[in-house]
Amino acid sequence: MRQLAEVRRRLVAAEDVLAAALAEMKRADEAFDAASDRFAVAESALDAAREERAVARWERYAARQAHGSAATAMARLQRRVSELSGWADRMAELRARLLSWIGQMF
Repeated sequence: MRQLAEVRRRLVAAEDVLAAALAEMKRADEAFDAASDRFAVAESALDAAREERAVARWERYAARQAHGSAATAMARLQRRVSELSGWADRMAELRARLLSWIGQMF
């Protein structure tokens, strides 16, 4: 009888340890699920940040190209304006000479 009582006591103790282990396992599973969810959110944010970085890099490249094109066009226009200004000055000189020459003729 004593042995049976001891076995039953050990069985109850083992069942208590098992219940505690199951509860701990459930808490560990919940902690794992929560950590996994946080990881998924962080990974998604990282992917979005990488995508945003790629878009920003492309936009920066396009802006740099546009700036270079605009600078080239502006330099060409400045040269043309200088050329036209020089031509206008020469035309004014030629007009003045022509008027002076015509004035001398008559």
